[in-house]
Amino acid sequence: MNKNHYTIIDLGSNSFHMLTVTKMGNSFSVFAKSKQKVRLASGLDDQLNLSQETMEKGWACLQQFRDELTILKPCKMLVTATAALRLAKNKEHFISQAEKILGRPIKLISGIEEAKTIYQGVVFTEQVSEQLLVIDIGGASTELVIGKGEKVLLANSLHMGCVTWLNRYFADKKLNEKNFNAAINAAKEIIKPQVQNYFQQGWTLTMGASGTLQAVQEINQKQQISKELTLPLLNTIKHYCINCENINSLKIDGLKESRLPVFASGLAILIALFESLKIKSLKPSKGALREGLISILFSDK
Repeated sequence: MNKNHYTIIDLGSNSFHMLTVTKMGNSFSVFAKSKQKVRLASGLDDQLNLSQETMEKGWACLQQFRDELTILKPCKMLVTATAALRLAKNKEHFISQAEKILGRPIKLISGIEEAKTIYQGVVFTEQVSEQLLVIDIGGASTELVIGKGEKVLLANSLHMGCVTWLNRYFADKKLNEKNFNAAINAAKEIIKPQVQNYFQQGWTLTMGASGTLQAVQEINQKQQISKELTLPLLNTIKHYCINCENINSLKIDGLKESRLPVFASGLAILIALFESLKIKSLKPSKGALREGLISILFSDK
């Protein structure tokens, strides 16, 4: 057992992640990390059951993680599952086998708990004194959190994500105004009941923690389109997508290949958030759910 290694495994709706860090005072350095695009949310059928093929893909990924853990030997470990497994009717079957593979219990966290942990991850890694809105677009859920310092003031987990929106609004793989408008308007309908509560609570800084946000940031850094992440920037990138016509032919300078399938659907949700919450600009965060889980491991005596 390595007394200074801490490991978290995150069974996300898009990807499975394993992160091992070395504790350095109240901070940490990354020792090892593994990631696989399992896309659990894509494996949910109309009755919200995970397909056998998807479950086997997930179990194979966890077997690989287990093999790596025999070398890493962390002193503390936490395994969590999020939105896709919250939705899955046959979650117990998947989780039972996954726990046998890992030899560890898996904690299925609620949407609100996920939102609060994401916020915790942001404040753990960023020096922010302002009242803060944090956005995280996951595979099957989107978290919106307002807080100040370490205190969460308002938190919600919304039933929309880049994988579920891909399956729902870009299933034909076409990148056109019709599909984008349908995806954006559907996201706005999900956000609408929450908007007034967020305006009443108020915030002065918006930060984003998700693959979609990172992808937008990477495109902007490569192409130097805008000084900040703004709605005009998002619409410019949307038009880049539409010019490519199809997800299979999507190619944007700065966009990683691993993000291609779910980029347009995540972008549509992000545009809806900007428009609904009247966000002027957004700053990417280095921290999110995994960093929040690490902070929990560090504080858990």
